[in-house]
Amino acid sequence: MSKYFRPATWLSCRPCIVAASLSLGMLAGCAKPAIDTTSHEMLNATLWQHTSAEYESAVQQAYRLATENLDKALLDADWSAALEQQGNDTGLPPAILLDLDETVLDNTLYEVRIIRELGQYSPESFAQWCESTDAPAISGAAEFLEYAASRQVAVYYYSARKEYLRGCTTRNLRALGLPFADDSRLLLDDGRSKSEYRAMIASRYRLLLLVGDNLEDFVAGSKSHSGLRRELAQRYSRRWGREWIILPNPMYGHWESTTYDFDYRLPRDQQLQRKRDALTGPD
Repeated sequence: MSKYFRPATWLSCRPCIVAASLSLGMLAGCAKPAIDTTSHEMLNATLWQHTSAEYESAVQQAYRLATENLDKALLDADWSAALEQQGNDTGLPPAILLDLDETVLDNTLYEVRIIRELGQYSPESFAQWCESTDAPAISGAAEFLEYAASRQVAVYYYSARKEYLRGCTTRNLRALGLPFADDSRLLLDDGRSKSEYRAMIASRYRLLLLVGDNLEDFVAGSKSHSGLRRELAQRYSRRWGREWIILPNPMYGHWESTTYDFDYRLPRDQQLQRKRDALTGPD
């Protein structure tokens, strides 16, 4: 027995040890479950968008097509991209309207953090990401936007980002040197829909191109079930690759949130189950 071992002292401390053990057990029971970082539903999609040559080629292709179509649109007095464009617009100055996230700004580093640390999106963690102003431009976007500005085409951005993110979003755009004439060119979520924003811009400009990664960036009705969304896309199929330029985004969008009825409050495991249930095929 060690000379430092004192039975009486140990016995007198037993109640403290037991109490401490119980407290630790209770705290462990209240702790949030650890996030499994070895598997995540967004892993393949984020890996593809973050690292693949195929994604890089797809977005460069999209913006090269947008550049070519812009030249055609400027020569065609009847060319208009917005379904909301009303009346004779031939005398209006030209403009283009682009979504921001995964269209102009690349947020895959935030998605990487979701996979590695966070588990899922939250407004608070995205606000932190926005404040960092670390989002790079999607490949091909800066060159296209600079070209449009050089052709005296007004550049507008619109986004589902909330209005309180205006400051950090503006700083990110300016840090990248993207065309940004003034604060009115950035349209954030203030309660108006993207269709309402298109109508507002179309009342003052002839909208030549719409560029985005979600059906909502082009036509109203995106928040519906997958069958109706596909029908809507097919109804305007002649616009794709002409007035409408869409970029791939396999990470998130209305295409996946329609499976759980856009109920973002659902726990992650229930969202995943709804997605599994949406998969159909032979048993």
